[in-house]
Amino acid sequence: MNVLIVDDEPLEIEQLHYLIQEQYPSWNLYEAEDAVQAKKVLEEYSIDLALLDIHLPGESGLDLCVHIKEQYETECIMVTAFEDFQYAKQALQLHVFDYIVKPVISREFYQTLEKFVKSFGYLEKVSPSIEKVIQLIHNSYELKLNLKELADEVHMAPNYLSRKFSEEVGMNFQEYVISYRITKAKSFLKQQPGWSIQHVSEKSGFTSLHHFSSTFRKIVQLSPSQYRESLQHD
Repeated sequence: MNVLIVDDEPLEIEQLHYLIQEQYPSWNLYEAEDAVQAKKVLEEYSIDLALLDIHLPGESGLDLCVHIKEQYETECIMVTAFEDFQYAKQALQLHVFDYIVKPVISREFYQTLEKFVKSFGYLEKVSPSIEKVIQLIHNSYELKLNLKELADEVHMAPNYLSRKFSEEVGMNFQEYVISYRITKAKSFLKQQPGWSIQHVSEKSGFTSLHHFSSTFRKIVQLSPSQYRESLQHD
């Protein structure tokens, strides 16, 4: 399933991205910081669900929702820091799927996603074998992961597993492992301010600090230290 997250606060996007990936690892996530970026994503990809912050620079999330409803078969969930009846009323008039108030509480957020999945039949698009491999990655991401060993666990030939993983998840095995390790690293940087960058690197499954730092910067566009500093200034 394809999900679009639209928010002008990068850390808000990060939180929603993390929560969704933890519960639904095979979903494809796209991000935008305003309506202009969001419309480009919508034009390029078939988006099933859009999570829209109401207060955006330029066109509001409510206006963006009107555009989405007119142009696409995409469900919208409004996300806002303001418990304003007028906003809620407008959202209901647009027939949005749900209305979430910030700060987002994980339990309530997951309940909304579960309701969405049940309502529209968006089940995980991965086979049981690939789901097992994903869970093995999640349980052992800090260890050295070997495709052949995981293939043995699900009784598949390594080449066949590699191809099926790419087809069903949308990225290859190594890309997924790295993506998940970076997600865990960001979580450690948030939740363990006393940990050194070296320790975060090791706990996230990276064999060298240099590889961790260069990979983190490539994906996040910040060094691990800069990312941690940005959290402190938030």
